[in-house]
Amino acid sequence: MRASARLCRAVGPHSRQAAARRSLVALAGGRHTQGPHRNASTPAARALSRWQATAWPSCGALAAAPPLRQQLHTSRWRARALTEDDIQADVGVMVEGEPAGISEAELEALCETLYNDSLALIKQAALYVIDEEGEERDEPPAPLELSLVLCDDAHIRELNAEWRGIDAPTDVLSFEMEEDEGLEDGEGGLAELPVNVLGDVVISLDTAARQAEERGYGRLDEARVLLVHGVLHLLGYDHEEDEEEAAEMAAAEQHLLKAMRWKGQGLIALADSGDDVHGEGDAGSGGGGGSRGSAVHEPEGGPSTSAPAAGPQAAAVAASEADDFIRRWRTRAEAQLLALDMDGTLLDSRSRVLPSSVAAIKAALARGVTVFLATGKARPAAIKAMEAVGLAGEGLVASRTGPGIFLQGLTAYGRGGRLIAGGQLPMDVVRSAFEFSAEHDVPVCGFLGEECVTHKMHPELEELHHRYYEPLAAVLPLEEVLAGPPLRKLLFMTDPDAVEGHLKPHWSAALQGSEAETMQAVPDMLEVVPSGWDKWRAVQHLLEDLGVPASDLVAIGDGSNDLGLVAGAGVGVAMGNAVADVKAAARLVVADNDSDGVAEAIERLLL
Repeated sequence: MRASARLCRAVGPHSRQAAARRSLVALAGGRHTQGPHRNASTPAARALSRWQATAWPSCGALAAAPPLRQQLHTSRWRARALTEDDIQADVGVMVEGEPAGISEAELEALCETLYNDSLALIKQAALYVIDEEGEERDEPPAPLELSLVLCDDAHIRELNAEWRGIDAPTDVLSFEMEEDEGLEDGEGGLAELPVNVLGDVVISLDTAARQAEERGYGRLDEARVLLVHGVLHLLGYDHEEDEEEAAEMAAAEQHLLKAMRWKGQGLIALADSGDDVHGEGDAGSGGGGGSRGSAVHEPEGGPSTSAPAAGPQAAAVAASEADDFIRRWRTRAEAQLLALDMDGTLLDSRSRVLPSSVAAIKAALARGVTVFLATGKARPAAIKAMEAVGLAGEGLVASRTGPGIFLQGLTAYGRGGRLIAGGQLPMDVVRSAFEFSAEHDVPVCGFLGEECVTHKMHPELEELHHRYYEPLAAVLPLEEVLAGPPLRKLLFMTDPDAVEGHLKPHWSAALQGSEAETMQAVPDMLEVVPSGWDKWRAVQHLLEDLGVPASDLVAIGDGSNDLGLVAGAGVGVAMGNAVADVKAAARLVVADNDSDGVAEAIERLLL
């Protein structure tokens, strides 16, 4: 464990060296450096000898001291009584180089936004450090100062080569102020500075833009993630020394992102492990670096913790690795959301919820976890199924006023149960499906969202209603269906052999070049859905609406339609009856849906 950070107290007036610092990085008097500043001497380590940045072999962090928390000066103050108003902060923003794909006006606006963001962030970070220390204090900390440099890949590559010996761009570098360097006190010693000078954070906007595209959000969102990571390095956090410190830094990242209500996950949560957090790969080869998307969903330590083990010894190793991962994850993340698939997961082979699952879900709800459904069913069907076991209603698992993902992600409901995202089928696909159904006498059901329609009632569609809780389809002529509201999805239901031998080959070929695709959750059904929509895409909209990072999400599923969800969640769980791809993508495999698998997952991860 590292030594606790101490916020140092302010002593005396600002010195001439502090004035020089303000001149260099525009930190004077709380004034914002209006607009981008070019050709500044950055990092500050180049201009002031006391900023002696030396290579600290840590993924993009440069420090002049061992990886101990930044000594932020203060006396005694009761940590939990502090608020942001008690802390003074100042930030300078500069631009180096010519970041690509952004106009001068956009760059100026980005600087303005990140200036305000940085002010709020370093205050939140100071509160977090003080709270973690847990000591009483007589006065608030001295003012905090930070320099933020936004640059292009060429500039950060030069810094990376000079200070870390890696000739490749990276996403963020941190230059921490040397603790034992400062203003001479006139008696051969060093005077204590009147401010907490954190140091420099350097962010490549070029790399940030590429990584933002991989993650599916904007350049600003990625810059904020990098800013959090860089500031924590300035405060002495590290993720390469050992797993315990990596877990501490990951927890700090998640706390700050949540406190600031920013999108995205921390860099450590996004990485496969503490190695290569910044995605530089074999950076010595001079590659582009910065890409980390390929590692996001890989199980930690490879798929061995998820796939079925061969033999008792291998099974014991896999179980040990899974337990180790759970321990590390529970240390670094705060589980806030639980996503549950229904058929094959929450529902057993008789389409019922096991008592053990009900008890475990209620225990998770009591601990403040938000539990929601991510299912192929329509919302009324899901609510009806949950009513049978007392899990329907406001604040429970399914309701018209709570979050949920339905129709394979084609309807996503957020805060207050409002529709926040969804997809719909092209009408030519709907026409073809109904005509195919009439010609081959195959049952088909069209989902409008809350209601279902068909052109002919079949026993299978009655079973869909009675066994699977779906709304009983209204029988309408095709032209009336086509003239009505757009359909979200189509569902064919027939013998599993007919699904495999006839329906799947036909529709795989028929939908080529269209804006629709097939999806399968259970053997006797085949669904036709809009291209590009799945449960994971819908869940990403929900996470944004709720302001929760994916790292705080646990997702449990079994079918191929759950693959993206299980892979994308902070912890993806595969049922024992899951298909092979889902098991390979999961962090944890539990018992099957007839053997208390859901309860096992909740108890191990959330209780």
